[in-house]
Amino acid sequence: ASKNKLLKGFTLSEVLITLGVIGIVASLTIPQLIKNYQAKVLETAFKKSYSNLSKAYLMTLQELGVTNLRKAFATYDEEDKAYPLAEEFTRVFYKQLGASQEAEPYVIKNYNNTTSFTTIGGLHPTAGWQHIAPLKMLPDGSSIGTRVGGAMIVFYVDTNGPYGKPNRLGFDVFSFGVIDNQDIVKPFKQEKLLTDEELEEQAYPEIAGRPCSIKSTQKYNGYGCSYYAMNDINPDDNKSSYWKNLPK
Repeated sequence: ASKNKLLKGFTLSEVLITLGVIGIVASLTIPQLIKNYQAKVLETAFKKSYSNLSKAYLMTLQELGVTNLRKAFATYDEEDKAYPLAEEFTRVFYKQLGASQEAEPYVIKNYNNTTSFTTIGGLHPTAGWQHIAPLKMLPDGSSIGTRVGGAMIVFYVDTNGPYGKPNRLGFDVFSFGVIDNQDIVKPFKQEKLLTDEELEEQAYPEIAGRPCSIKSTQKYNGYGCSYYAMNDINPDDNKSSYWKNLPK
C-alpha cells in the first residue's frame, strides 16, 4: 500500500522531467567515457610499442657485438659519402622484432589534423627524415620503420599498424631516436614551436623543431609528441593530461 502511495505521488510531468534529466546527463557523460576509453587504448598501445622497440634495440646491440650501436652504425663515411653499415643494422633490428612484409603505403594525418601525407614504400634505410614510413609489419599488428643519418638512428612506429585508425601523428604514429652517446631509444620532444618566418629559413620546414602543438602549421606536426605521450603531459598546457586532451 505504501508503495502504491509513493508511485501515485509522482505526476506525469515530474516523471518526464526526471527522464529528461537522466537523458541529458547520459548525453554529456557517455561521449566523454568513450573518448577516455579510446585514449586509454591508444596510450596502452603506445607504451607496448615503446617497450618492444627498446628491447629489440638492446637485442640488436648484443647480436652485432658492439658497445655502441649509434657510434658503429650511424657514423658518416666522408670518403664514401654514405652510412655503409646502415643496412646491416636495419636487417638485424627488423629480425629481432620479427618484422615481416612491408605494408602498402597509406595516409597519415598530422597531430592537429590540418594536413596529411602518404608514406613511401621501399625506402633505403638512409632516406631523408621527411619520409615517415612505419611500414614493416610486426606480429602484434603494429608496424615500424627506421632511418639512419645525421649521426642518429630514428624509428617511426604505428602502434596499431596501417590498418588501425586513426593513423595520426601523436595518436598512434610516433617517432623515437637514438641521438647521443647514451645509445638508448628516447622519445622525441618538441625543441621549439617555430613561426612561419622562422620556418622559411629551415632546410626541412615540414619537420624542423620536431613540432607537437595545436598551434603548429607544419606538415609533420606530431613528430615530437612521443615525449609528451610518454610522460602524459599536454604540450600546450603542461598542467593537463596528454592522453585526455588529444586534439579533435
